[in-house]
Amino acid sequence: MINKKYFIFVFLTTCYAGQVTFIVNMSEETIVAGDGDYPAVYLSGANINGPSGLEMNDNGDGIWQITINLQPGDYTYKFRNGYYDYWDSPGWESDNSLIDGGCAHGTYFDRLVSVQNNDLVEGPFCFGNCDEICFDETSIEYELVWSDEFDGNGAIDTLKWHHQTQLPNGNSWYNGEIQHYTDREQNSYVSDGTMKIVALRETYTDQGHTKDFTSARLNSKFAFTNGKVEVRARLPEGVGTWPAIWMLGQNISEPGAYWETQGYGTTGWPFCGEIDIMEHWGGNQSYIQSAIHTPSSYGGTINHGGQYVANSTNDFNIYTLEWTEEKMVFSVNDNPHYTYNPAIKNSDTWPFEDPQYLILNIAIEQSISQNFTAASMEIDYVKIYEAVTLLNYKNLNPRRFQLFQNYPNPFNPSTTLKYILSDDDLVRITIYDMLGNEVKNLIDTKQSSGFKSIQWNATNNRGQLVSAGVYLYSIEVGEYRNTKKMILLK
Repeated sequence: MINKKYFIFVFLTTCYAGQVTFIVNMSEETIVAGDGDYPAVYLSGANINGPSGLEMNDNGDGIWQITINLQPGDYTYKFRNGYYDYWDSPGWESDNSLIDGGCAHGTYFDRLVSVQNNDLVEGPFCFGNCDEICFDETSIEYELVWSDEFDGNGAIDTLKWHHQTQLPNGNSWYNGEIQHYTDREQNSYVSDGTMKIVALRETYTDQGHTKDFTSARLNSKFAFTNGKVEVRARLPEGVGTWPAIWMLGQNISEPGAYWETQGYGTTGWPFCGEIDIMEHWGGNQSYIQSAIHTPSSYGGTINHGGQYVANSTNDFNIYTLEWTEEKMVFSVNDNPHYTYNPAIKNSDTWPFEDPQYLILNIAIEQSISQNFTAASMEIDYVKIYEAVTLLNYKNLNPRRFQLFQNYPNPFNPSTTLKYILSDDDLVRITIYDMLGNEVKNLIDTKQSSGFKSIQWNATNNRGQLVSAGVYLYSIEVGEYRNTKKMILLK
């Protein structure tokens, strides 16, 4: 006779399903729909609902996950971007990437999970990568490499700046400008911690030509690719004034330009590329425009965007370019207004493989007011940062943790911060304002490894609600740190 109690025990033991959570980091990917109705990521394998797979859940920060019950045994699988109901479809993780990473198994080079009578967490894996801790390689750290904070008084620092004064076509400047640029201190000088570029109405003769206006045009003696430019400036006002903070290719062939005099001038405009960080026309008061000029679109370029900055002529504002291999983002006071990211990058749309240098100037247009006498652009500082991806830091900063962008962002009234620890370690997460003052200490304790999250409800250390604005959140794990920005809305 069969012992019924024993039979029931054996049946329950052999039929126990392990709960397995699969996690994949898609932050480097553009999620597609495939043959489905909406973009999504799928888990699929020969014994995991293949080929169509199981739709995973989007956590909102590039992380997708799904939890399923599996009987004990070995299962091969891959993650797939988009819905397809056949095996030979696009969207699968690359065989070669998994082979190179050492996690490919079987005839089809799949991932492998061995399920026993226990719960498992598989991942988070980078999509198409065997690493369990995956850094977003487009996350940028910046290192200050060149700056001028205009300390002292008197002449411009000629170790950092070149006065471009030569009339490039022999009698005038381009774009119908009607001024002479000079190297005199009347037109550019340093005092009280700022640099002033001054446009004047005056009769001035140079290079055999007399003009009714003077100003200054400065070229930086530093050129770079891929980084960040910050210029804190107060702009002039008045119809006919045209202040600009912009960049040209170091390789431009232009008479009198600094890098031309150093032997770099090989390429004409617009083939050298032009990046306009800030332009302000006095006829459109307080409108700040940024633009890109390339062989594919120049002059009246279609590649531009802007925003109104009400206090642009009364107060200092920070004009910023963030330039990566993928795109350029333009902003004022951390508020972006234009992104240049052409789908196809070639010499026509992206002539930015060579370094660019900075130009600061005030031009005078033919529409200048008859009442104009003088106007100045005052600059508190110029800072240029080199962009360094987290991948480039890997030898200095071992993969101890990963910090994701908060979600939602912008937010009100609360947001969630998520991160991954590769080892048990002491963790400190702190919120700062843009002046570097501590606002809230969220975590300061030892934590075990794994996927973590914590919510911030927009309060400070005293439990008071903080005002809307841009904040920084920083994670410190041992001796390593990473910081990201977030925006609290009213």
